[in-house]
Amino acid sequence: MKIKLLDGKIMSFDIPKTVIEIAQEISISLGKKCVGAIINGKEVVPSKATIDKDCKLELITERHELFNSVVNYTAKIITGFALKTLFPQGSLYPESEGYDKSEFFVYYDLPTKLTLEDLKEAEKLANDLISKKIELKFEDVTFTDEKYNELMSSINVKKEYIDIMLEMNKNRYIKFPVASLNGVVYYSRYANLNNTSDLFKIELNEITAFQIEDNKYVYKIHGLTAISEKELEEKKRKIEELKENDHKYIAKNLEIYHLDPLIGQGLPIWLPNGTVLKQEIKKYLMEKEFEYDFIQIETPVIGTSELYKTSGHWDHYRDDMFAPMILPKEEMVLKPMSCPHHISVYRYKQRSYRDLPLRFAEHALQHRYESSGSLTGLERVRAMELTDSHIFVRADQVKDEFIRCFNLITEVLKTFDIKIDYLSLSLRDPEDKEKYFNDDKMWNQAEAELEKVLNELKIDYKKMIGEAAFYGPKLDIQAKTALGHEITVSTIQLDFLLPQKFELSYINFEGELERPIMIHRGLVGTYERFISVLLEQTKGVLPLWCSPQQVEIIPVNIAKKDYAEKVREELKSKLIRSKIDLRDERLSYKIRDAQIRKIPYQLVLGDKESENDMVTYRKYGSEEQITVTLKEFIKMIEKKVKEKIYN
Repeated sequence: MKIKLLDGKIMSFDIPKTVIEIAQEISISLGKKCVGAIINGKEVVPSKATIDKDCKLELITERHELFNSVVNYTAKIITGFALKTLFPQGSLYPESEGYDKSEFFVYYDLPTKLTLEDLKEAEKLANDLISKKIELKFEDVTFTDEKYNELMSSINVKKEYIDIMLEMNKNRYIKFPVASLNGVVYYSRYANLNNTSDLFKIELNEITAFQIEDNKYVYKIHGLTAISEKELEEKKRKIEELKENDHKYIAKNLEIYHLDPLIGQGLPIWLPNGTVLKQEIKKYLMEKEFEYDFIQIETPVIGTSELYKTSGHWDHYRDDMFAPMILPKEEMVLKPMSCPHHISVYRYKQRSYRDLPLRFAEHALQHRYESSGSLTGLERVRAMELTDSHIFVRADQVKDEFIRCFNLITEVLKTFDIKIDYLSLSLRDPEDKEKYFNDDKMWNQAEAELEKVLNELKIDYKKMIGEAAFYGPKLDIQAKTALGHEITVSTIQLDFLLPQKFELSYINFEGELERPIMIHRGLVGTYERFISVLLEQTKGVLPLWCSPQQVEIIPVNIAKKDYAEKVREELKSKLIRSKIDLRDERLSYKIRDAQIRKIPYQLVLGDKESENDMVTYRKYGSEEQITVTLKEFIKMIEKKVKEKIYN
């Protein structure tokens, strides 16, 4: 067999070798440091995994970027063993989540309640295992499915979880090796450290619920671990820092939205502050769309199942749609996408080449049945409002229209000062005939067209195979969240398929029917996700023009209430959002509180101000106090709002 290393070197072996044996062939010191390997850039295996076929091999040591994942997986095994020892009637749930976070997670299916006291017992047992310096052994055996089934059943692992593991193993290039900890046998799904004592400590901090089916949950246990005390403390510091930058934490302090389990998971309720923020952003986006010649339309929040069968969503997107509503004579579905509805607007009358490009825009309410485990604040929800658009063009208009869309998105993101991670040219995986519509000619044409435009524009991008929509390639504008998630902020997608499925046409120059091309455009994605990004990147210090409250009016005493009311009315007449703080608190406390709530401007009103029709203002983040006339202050705020000056 031939093993290709990261530096391009080829190693040949006549017999199967473990990862660590291959590392030792390179150098003795590398053999000592190696904890696992990446196979063909995809599968991660432990150092004792046997390689029995040709592959690309990337060795993992303490200096590798995946080493933290190896540490976390080791802690996961030890914690799982502790839980199984304390609660033998429970089963570890074989989730597919990565191990690259600061925290590690263990999913445990237990029929009884798991408390924080139980968690501390599991933590104590896990750390006892660390102190006993137990080797994580690998067994020189290969399990048949029947043998694995028998072993797992003997320790009360649920049949459905056994089947999940067997299915995972069946699809792997290198099969899961058999390992054991303290005599308990398991499949090792990742690379791990060789001994429990290689970890410094395990801390189990939190229990949350993770939904695996309707009305069925498992416990999600949050833990921290590291190989030294210094690294553990550094992880704790980073997690606290991440929490402060997490949009969920910021939104709670600013009272942007809330989630009520009685209403349903992933269904955010916009509070007054969040509603103002969203409406101001929407007002700006609709103005930009008007400037770029988009036509606003509105479509229903439901459609027939037949509509989505025609579009292809039923076959390719069904798992992410809510269950259909079965009515006496029809079957309806909550709208997960607006493209079929916009197509209906296009085809309600015959179009001519003179009508194109035809740009429909809708700030569309949509519903998608995201798994409960993936729901994250506003970042990933089940009810959302998408800044959606579908543009119908002739073939000779694709390039210019793509450039217009890209310029609009760039201008909007610049207004908010959104920091982008990278641009993704998302292409299909030609081998995946289930996920993508099976028409090679159509795909080759669409992908070549999009790539040609990007190259002509000299846009830097990464090619991402397997990330296309089922109907066509796309350009995704990607950003990173505070928690390290990679999300799409804006998108432009080429679609040759849906015009074909719905038999769209326009009358061309020669008077003949011709098929238009459709461009999908997500201006800033959903309001929910965009606002989550905005909160994190600004740390809650929102631009003045869209801040829910722009001014806090602070009279120095109750005697100045009348003047404060007058100031508020003047601001209100100019559509400047303000509130008066009449609490019986010290002036310094009120100013500090307004700063904590990140109000862009605080106005302090005393004798001098009330007698001379003046205000003394202080900007957020500044200690400087400036006194001007009320008219001057209003004029300054109006100018900043109009010009979208940040603050």
